[in-house]
Amino acid sequence: MKLLITGGSGLLGREILKLDSSIASPSHKEMDIADERQVLAVLQKHQPDIVLHLAAETKPLAHEQTPEPGLKINIIGTANVALACHKLGIRMVYTSTDYLYVGKGPHKEDEPILAPYRFSWSKLGGEAAVSLLKNYLILRLSFGPVPFPWEKVYEGQYNSKLYMDEMAPLVLAAAKSTATGIMNVGGPRISLEDYARRTKPDIETISKPDWVPQDTSLDIAKMKEVLEIDDELTLLKH
Repeated sequence: MKLLITGGSGLLGREILKLDSSIASPSHKEMDIADERQVLAVLQKHQPDIVLHLAAETKPLAHEQTPEPGLKINIIGTANVALACHKLGIRMVYTSTDYLYVGKGPHKEDEPILAPYRFSWSKLGGEAAVSLLKNYLILRLSFGPVPFPWEKVYEGQYNSKLYMDEMAPLVLAAAKSTATGIMNVGGPRISLEDYARRTKPDIETISKPDWVPQDTSLDIAKMKEVLEIDDELTLLKH
């Protein structure tokens, strides 16, 4: 089973490459996902069985300022990868976001969604492209870097965040599985304060801005079944 990842220089990509040195990881210079012909040529060269598509513009505030990164990278770029996978018969695994969910969690994969922000709309656009394929898996992720990167944390927000080194093996295992459709990937429901204090015990809390979702916690029953996880608490390393 040969795996190729896009976005290998990103935080999650680097963690995944630590786990499996056989994974092909073309650089942005070698494969710019905004270039349809280049994407197809690189996949023809490497001939992977699976493409794990991590490359994305992921800063929500930047998307609120301009739609360009969402359109060029998250939507058109993802569509280019999906089209190449279709032409070559490659399984595509796409990493999406928990920021698609609104209302109280834990959120299920099949519930109605209404992307509340430009960033989440851009990832939903990517999901739409990937969903046209025959063999695909969309992973709605909730994760962050180690340690928590800020000096203050929002109060009263709930999620299912894992740290990068906790998330990487789950994404890799899901990509190599036979699962299809959409799958939430994360940990137990937790407040953002408690998540941050796992790596910064004395962090200060501040009020949550309106653009930050209240509750993106995930129902991870499908993930636990596919990856044969009995107790989600075993996912926590920090």
